[in-house]
Amino acid sequence: MASFLWGGTPSLSRRPSPSWSEHRCFAESATRPRLWGGLVAYVDRFLALEDAYAEALGGTPLVHRLWLGGSFVSTKPDPRNIDTTVLVDVSAKCLVRGRPGSKWLTTAFQSRSRMREKFGVSPVRIGYRRVPRVFEPDRFTVEDRTYTTERGVWDDWWQRCRLAGGTDRAPSEQSAVPARGYLEVQL
Repeated sequence: MASFLWGGTPSLSRRPSPSWSEHRCFAESATRPRLWGGLVAYVDRFLALEDAYAEALGGTPLVHRLWLGGSFVSTKPDPRNIDTTVLVDVSAKCLVRGRPGSKWLTTAFQSRSRMREKFGVSPVRIGYRRVPRVFEPDRFTVEDRTYTTERGVWDDWWQRCRLAGGTDRAPSEQSAVPARGYLEVQL
């Protein structure tokens, strides 16, 4: 199984490439086309906020990156959802907070089961921030430390594989060894 980093550009100013969704794995799956459509609808909500408040954001994207993982990016024929990690830019979120429609930035992550039901997406939020001196943790602010810890937790999780037999659904010492990497898809 591979995890996809959906990003590579400073913002989500483009939707996922239609050609990717036309791949053979979509044509042969009963669930992938619907899930992909749900992901596009989910991401469109963020893009609509970026468009509505472009002047206030001054070119800062609301979503820094979107990581796709789990069975959707595996060889499983009919995944049930798309595991999605959304890196929301903390400074951009502050610029939009309190404006009409901005509640989506909270609603999008309040109930993973509701998002799975509505969009087929199982989202996790990481509050992205720029950390200028990542190799000097003694100079981190509290916010820098929180971000690097939060991102490190999910990075560690996405590099694990479930143990044979699927009996180890939660992180454990046995599943801690990094067993997969990332493939970055630039759109």
